[in-house]
Parts: sequence; C-alpha cells; structure tokens
Amino acid sequence: MTVLVTACAMLLAGCGGSDAESSRPNGDSTEEHEEVQVGLSAAQIREAMPDGDMLPDGVGGISRPDTFEGQEAGEKCRAETGTACSGVVASGLHAYTTYPGEGDIFWTAFTFDTAENARVAWKGMVTSKRKGDESDDLKELKVSVHADEVNAYCFPPAYDYSSGKDMKFHDAKVTMRIGGTVVLLVGYDMPDFKVIQELATGAADRVTTVAQGKNPDA
Repeated sequence: MTVLVTACAMLLAGCGGSDAESSRPNGDSTEEHEEVQVGLSAAQIREAMPDGDMLPDGVGGISRPDTFEGQEAGEKCRAETGTACSGVVASGLHAYTTYPGEGDIFWTAFTFDTAENARVAWKGMVTSKRKGDESDDLKELKVSVHADEVNAYCFPPAYDYSSGKDMKFHDAKVTMRIGGTVVLLVGYDMPDFKVIQELATGAADRVTTVAQGKNPDA
C-alpha cells in the first residue's frame, strides 16, 4: 500500500492510522516552488548528508560517510530498488546511532539524471521494501517532510523477553523522492519514532537546499 504525497506535502508526526489520516495533498496548488537540479554529483550528495550540529536530539554519527559513482552506484541502486536504475549518477551512505538506547539509523541516497528516472527507482524501492516487511504489525508512519513523494511505515514497539530485559524496539523505514534524488532512512531498535521522524524532515530539507545550489550549512 503506497502513500503518495505531492510536492511540499506535510504529514503529521505519529505512528499508525489509515492512509486517509496520514496523507493529504498540498492545499495551495498554485504555490510556486523553486526548480531543483537533477543529477547531483557524489560531492553534492555528500554535502546533503545530515551530520554534525544539524542532527536532531537523540541522533549521532557513527560511521565515515561513503559516496559512489558510475558502476558502483548502479549496483547499489539496483540492490536497494529492484529496478534497472536507469540514469543513476551517484549514491551516498551514512549511519547514525540513537540514544538513549542502542538503535541505529541508516541514510542512503541515489541521484538521477531526470526526476522521472528517480521516480521509477523510488516506486521500485517502496514496493521492494514493503513486500519484504509485509506483516500484520506494519503501520503507516506519519512524518513531516517537503518532498515530491514519500512513503513511511513502522512497526509498533515489541518487547524482547528472550534477553531477560523489558526493552522496547522501534523499527521504521522512510523513502522519499526530492526531484531527482531518492533518499531511504532505515531505523532499527530506536528508543522512539521521533528520532527518525525529525531526521527525515532535516534530510529532505538538506537535499532540497543542495539541489537549489545553496549551502545547507549557511
């Protein structure tokens, strides 16, 4: 079940609810939006990665960011989306830790030469991820992002009694398309959903800023 959100649509924070509750179109269809670049380079996608002071409370970096171009970017894209990834230009990967707790969030992005090629890959990624995670426990995750398309879902907290500890685990995935860039956020064992919801907001804004030829840290 795919939740499509039009340009600059806003979704309220929370986990659960029907599609009708978690999605609504942009109320001002006449609003003009600044055009963004497509085909962002590896250097640009590195600049767009959330990092440092812009990370929300409860999120910290744990890895050295990586970027890829050419054949390597294509291979990674095909593995994540299940599509041919026509027009892929570059990709990036970053990982974060969440606290309190011992959770992780992974940020992955792919840039394309056209918005339409990005949309094909985004749709393939959404289909692939949701099929792999299909479960009666899957719920729509409400996030607040400025993006052309977004799909977000989560699994309500479960308790791990096998470890002898009464711990809550929050898992979620957020897939966004901003122009010609596709971003995937995957969170495991997070203390709550707020950390990935807030990271998604910042991640979309940074891609938009870079794609507009601006400095996201200015």
